[in-house]
Amino acid sequence: MRTTEAFILGTIMGGVAAWLWGKDIGGYVGEKTRGVRAKAADAMQAVEERTGQALEGSGSSMRRAEGAILGTKERLSAALRAGQDAIRPAPAATDE
Repeated sequence: MRTTEAFILGTIMGGVAAWLWGKDIGGYVGEKTRGVRAKAADAMQAVEERTGQALEGSGSSMRRAEGAILGTKERLSAALRAGQDAIRPAPAATDE
């Protein structure tokens, strides 16, 4: 079997596997990465808090740049919150 034929056969078999077991694979990966995603979201929250504290501290020493610093803090906080929401896993479903 030539390389081209093996590649085409592998592509077809991969597509069939994804079609047959795609939901099962997605659920498995989602469950296995839940802890990692939660930790990453928590770390992003810590970065947001520390960055806000640093920017607030520098804002008091630089009166002329205070507006720009506060604006940066707000934009950074919004971006970090959006990232947290994007990666934080949904609450685990309970089987009742």
